Order: sequence, then structure tokens, then C-alpha cells
Amino acid sequence: MKKALSISLLSLCISYYSCHNDVKSRLPTSSPINLSHALSLVDSIKIDGETISFIYIYSEYPDYKPTAAIGEGITCVDDVGRFMEVLETEILVYNNESLISIATGMTNFLLYMSRNDGLWYNFLLQDGKINKTRQNSIAEFGWWAIRGLRGLAAAYCIFKDSPKDSLLFGKITNRLRSADSHIQESIQKYPSRNITPLGQRPAWLIKNAPDINSELLIALTKLHRTGDFNYSEAIQKISKGLMEYQYCDKNHDLDGMYFCWKNIWHNWGNNQAYALLEAFKITGDSTLFCSVKTWADFFIPFLIENNTPREILVNSNQTYKKADFPQIAYGMTSLYRGIKSIAEISTNNLYEERSETIFNWFIGQNVANIHMYDQNTGKCYDGISSDLSANLNSGAESTIECLLAILMRGKI
Repeated sequence: MKKALSISLLSLCISYYSCHNDVKSRLPTSSPINLSHALSLVDSIKIDGETISFIYIYSEYPDYKPTAAIGEGITCVDDVGRFMEVLETEILVYNNESLISIATGMTNFLLYMSRNDGLWYNFLLQDGKINKTRQNSIAEFGWWAIRGLRGLAAAYCIFKDSPKDSLLFGKITNRLRSADSHIQESIQKYPSRNITPLGQRPAWLIKNAPDINSELLIALTKLHRTGDFNYSEAIQKISKGLMEYQYCDKNHDLDGMYFCWKNIWHNWGNNQAYALLEAFKITGDSTLFCSVKTWADFFIPFLIENNTPREILVNSNQTYKKADFPQIAYGMTSLYRGIKSIAEISTNNLYEERSETIFNWFIGQNVANIHMYDQNTGKCYDGISSDLSANLNSGAESTIECLLAILMRGKI
């Protein structure tokens, strides 16, 4: 039965093996997103004769002028890496060649913020210098490195078939390869496990953080599908690690939930479901699909019934505590991409209905009854607060995550 399930579902996924072949056939011919606000946050500077493009971190109500993050910088790898995925879809799916120069500049930014040893910085200062001392910008292989790899994976797909960009493409390839030693160092710990208050947990995930590894898996599966990289071992081991962080108890409210960090689930960055399905498209391993199916069958309904809380903390006695606010676009997009992906693979109408329920948060069907995305301007507000009011700022992260959700849906 397991083998039959794997073969049957894999046959649905045979079109997913190169950059964006998976989406061209199901999306409209014109882009569904409004890039006006996002592009208003884009700027560039010259560093060592190279044009470095970036997107400002903050944009504050009411004038929405670009704003730096005090003590951090004007821009960060966290945001540029994800915006590259927006540009990737716009360029490769919707043939928006006017964005290629921005993609080039942002690729230069990602190369500038990373090192030959595979470590990454995060924040760029106003004067063009790298913030190397801030705690969330020191050189390491963690959150910002992984988001940087997501951006370079997008750049790889954008420039892969462009002979005139061969020099840049070579730099992208080399920098991507520099991550391999860090990935190998981590997965070689398989199958060792750590003892935690909630039982044994995999010791082979980077920083023992399922949320970080879910985003790494997104980058690795994209690169593997190009045929130029072989990440089979990493994909299999990271996928197994993510599944071992799934809460499985048919008699518990949280059945199917993927822990994000230690004993916590949080909606931002909970990309495990989406990432596992990207891995399934490559491996055909039905256990990956079944894991996400459990998530979609039980945990997603729990989240919907509880108005999509921000965080859940699980105690050693299996009781749990929810934190409901703030609700942010990053959290909703993470949920949406997972449930939308299983809806597309399975063609199950129930999953499609649940994906629409999640997506509708952006268009007013949320606890505050506020349209979080303004189609006329392309702004996405920064969140919903505990007093059920919207944070009317519209920074890079909120805007980018909303645009990624709309691009996956194919319409607003």
C-alpha cells in the first residue's frame, strides 16, 4: 500500500524537476501582484565599483518612506533573500525582464554579505559597511545564511541560462557550494539524537532548529531540481529530522503539529509542511506526504478554529499554552504554502478550502476584519495586534511574504 501510494502521488509530480516548470502551466499569463510598494523600498549603492541593490527593512505609516532599523542597518539578508524569490517568479514565469537589473544588484548584495567559508552577515549599514557586531548579524550559518541561500538559489535559476551573466553565475555557484561543508557537518551526525524534556529529538539538524532547516530544505530542493546539484542525502536526512519533530497523538489537540524550536511552535517560519512536500516531489517518499497529510487533517483545522494563533508552547506534561498575537504575514504565508501545496498535489477539495481560509486573512477575513493587503498600492500591513487593530506600517518582510502567497495562489 505504501509503495502504491508513493508511485501514484509521484506520478502527479513529474513536472516539478526544474526551475518553475511546476507553475507555468497553472498560473495566469500576467502577474497577480502589485510590486509598486515593494519597488518603492528598493535602492542601490556602489561598493567597490559594484552596484549593490537592496530593499529597506521598514516602511512606516503614514508616508511609507523607507526606514532603517535602528542599531541594525538599512537592509538585511533576511529580506533580500526572500525578495529574490519574488523576482524569480516575476522574471521566469511572467517574463518581467525589467526586474533583471534589480535581481543582479540584489545578487551582488548577497555575495557581498557572505564569505568564502560559507558564513553570512545579515545587516548592511547606511555607509555601505557590513554590521559585523550586532548579535543578529554576526558571521554564522543560521537564519540569515539560510535565507541568503534561498536568495542565491533563486538567483541561480534566474541567471542559469544567461550566457552574458556567466561571470556572475560562476560567483553564485561557488558561494552556494561554500555552504556544503556546513550542511555535511550537521547531517553527518545522523542518526544520533538529543534527549529533551519532550523525548528524543534529532541531533543532525542545523542548530537543532526545525524552522531553520525547513527553509534550508526549500533552497536545497530547488537547487537539486536543476540537475546541477546532488543534495539527495541532505534532503532525505533533513526531511527525516523535520518529521521526527512532529507532534503525533491522535487524542491531543495538537496532533500533526511540527515543533519549530525546542518545545515551541510559532507561525512565522513554520515551513516544514511546504518543505517536506518539495522533498516529496523529488524523493517520492510517501512518508513525507503522509506526515504533511496528518498536519493538514488535524493541526490546520485546530489553527483555523483558534483564529491562527502566533505561538504554542507545549509543557512536559503535554499541556499547552497559546499566544494569539501579533498575527503577521510571515506566519500566514508559511501556513498557506504548506496547505496549498498539499491541495495541489492531492487535488483534495477540502485542502483547497482550508488553503483559501488561510489566504483570506490577507483580504479581510481575519479576527480584526481588516484587509491586510492593499491591491491598489501593493502594501501589506505589518500585523494584527491584541486589540484587534492593524499595525499600518508596511515593511519589507510583510510585503514580501504577502507577495509570495499571492504568487503561489496565482490571483488575489
